[in-house]
Amino acid sequence: MSIDRFELAQDMQQLRGLAQEKWQQAPLPAGPDATARLQADIDLHELHRNVVQLETDGYTILAPGKAAPIEIIERIKDAMLEIEERVETNRFGAGSGLGSTLFHMLPENSVFEEALMAGPSLTLVTYLLGFRAKLSQCTGLIKESGAPALALHADHSGKFPAPWSKVSNYSVVTWVLTDYTRENGAVCVWPGSHLWGKPVPADMTMAHDHEEIRVLEVPAGSVIIWHGSLWHGAVPRTASGRRMTLVLPHVRDPIQPQELFWASVTPEMIERNSPRFGTLMGLTSAGPWIQDGPDPARLGMGPISGSQFD
Repeated sequence: MSIDRFELAQDMQQLRGLAQEKWQQAPLPAGPDATARLQADIDLHELHRNVVQLETDGYTILAPGKAAPIEIIERIKDAMLEIEERVETNRFGAGSGLGSTLFHMLPENSVFEEALMAGPSLTLVTYLLGFRAKLSQCTGLIKESGAPALALHADHSGKFPAPWSKVSNYSVVTWVLTDYTRENGAVCVWPGSHLWGKPVPADMTMAHDHEEIRVLEVPAGSVIIWHGSLWHGAVPRTASGRRMTLVLPHVRDPIQPQELFWASVTPEMIERNSPRFGTLMGLTSAGPWIQDGPDPARLGMGPISGSQFD
């Protein structure tokens, strides 16, 4: 069965047109204007310490209630559990350490849009990836008691050839939905490893007890943001119950997202969100295209200055 490419191109043009209309209400800044706007957002949300932590440690943590009102956590959990009941999860094999995985959740419930658009976390994504960052995944992770450790890795691995520059091309926003403790199978990180620009060596992937590793024991409602080169993993879960996490990876504009949000976003989703939403969905990027080719108007959406904050 083949897809009607002409119908697909027409649908894409309609969605891009809606995104462009929203974009014209509040165009994305570029060059010096982008730097000034980013600084204003950092000031507004009081993220100065978080920015320093991203630079020095490669990750930072927003306390419960900082990214969004704390009530959103239960709503995200409820939405994930509802999806789990009717959608087959992907387990990646018993030994992967990821547990049950729910992919492409964004179109399923508007609460995921709220998490994506939360001002403080989106500002830190902008700091790492620029105003034209795109959402790459909207994924739910559910780990049961007895789940093994998740191997140490860097998210740039397998996506970009090493050695990596100090610029992040991939960044993750992790919403902690249940308390993170060592017994609960918390995420662990190697602070400062993002500066090395290289993958985790094969003989270090299970070095969760190395003296440099830091287990992130944080309460439900916390939001963790990290650089794509940061070495991280998760310790085994020995406690009863379940560990639930919402993961929102992002990429820079020229990079292909892992999930095709431009194919599942709706006009209603574009309308009820700020203009930035269309960019996060990839609808203000030059590509992809079929026979319709690139839209000259879209190619000209904003000056290109070479700033990392474009």
